[in-house]
Amino acid sequence: MMRKRALVLEGGGLRGNYTAGVLDAFLDADIWFPLVIGVSAGAGMGCSFVSGQRGRNLRVLKEYRSDPRYLSIRSFIKTGSLFGLDFIYDDIPNRLIPFDFKAFYENPARFVSVCTDCAAGRAIYCEKDADVLTAMKGSSALPYVSRMVDYRGHKLLDGAISDPIPLQKAYDEGFRGNVVVLTRPAAYRRKEEFHPPPALFYRRWPALVKLLKGHTERYNRALELVEAEAAAGRITLIRPSADLGITRVEKSIPRLTAAYELGLSDGRAAAAGIKGAGPPPCE
Repeated sequence: MMRKRALVLEGGGLRGNYTAGVLDAFLDADIWFPLVIGVSAGAGMGCSFVSGQRGRNLRVLKEYRSDPRYLSIRSFIKTGSLFGLDFIYDDIPNRLIPFDFKAFYENPARFVSVCTDCAAGRAIYCEKDADVLTAMKGSSALPYVSRMVDYRGHKLLDGAISDPIPLQKAYDEGFRGNVVVLTRPAAYRRKEEFHPPPALFYRRWPALVKLLKGHTERYNRALELVEAEAAAGRITLIRPSADLGITRVEKSIPRLTAAYELGLSDGRAAAAGIKGAGPPPCE
C-alpha cells in the first residue's frame, strides 16, 4: 500500500528532462505516490510517471524537440504560444506518441496540475479528470509568450506564477515525508529577469499583474521552505547534482539527453532512501 507522501515536481521548461530521468528511476525501483503534484513541465513529465510509461518523455524529446511545432518563433507567430501547446498536449499524446490514458486513470494516485487563475490572481489545482490535457496546457502557458488557456470558466497561465514549488499545498492536504524534485542545482536563487511591464500585457487582469510583480520573491520563498524542510529531514529533496547548463528553451538534444541521464542517476541514488522512508502506510 502506498505511503501518504506526495511527489512535488517543479517546472522549468526543457530543464524538466532532468525530472523525466528521476521519474524513470522511480519506475525502475517501483516507487509510487498517492499524490503527484506538478507545475508546468513538472506536470508534463509527471503524467507519464502516473501512466507508468517509462522512457516516453525521452522519446518525445528526441523525436520532436527539433520540430518547429514544438517550440519556435514560427509557433509563436502561428498560434500565439512559443511552446506549441496544442501540438504538445494534443497531437503528441493523442496521435504521435500515444499517452496511456487507461493506465493513467486506473492508477489510484491523484494527479494535480498547478495553474494560475488569471482573473482571481491565485493558484488553481486541477485534479485528474477528463480535461487533464487542457489543465496541463494551462499549467505550461508561459506569461508574455503564450495565450491564456480556457478551462472550465477560468483563464489559465503557468502555475509557476502563483505556486512555483507546491510543497505547502502537499502539507495542507495532509501529506508528510514528501519528495520534491527541482530542476536547478544547490545555491540557485532566482534573479529579476527583464520583461515588459506586466500592465502593458495584462491591464485587464490586475490580479495577474500583481502576481507577476512578486514572482521572483515568491519563488525564492518557496525554495527557502523546501531547503529548510530538507535540512530538517522532513522531506527528500532531489535536485541536479551538477549544473545542467541548459535553459528552459534549450535547443541541444545532446545536452537535454545529458540532463535526463543525470536525473536518472540522481533518481537511482535517492531511490533506496525513498522506498524505506516516510510515515506508516495509508489505511
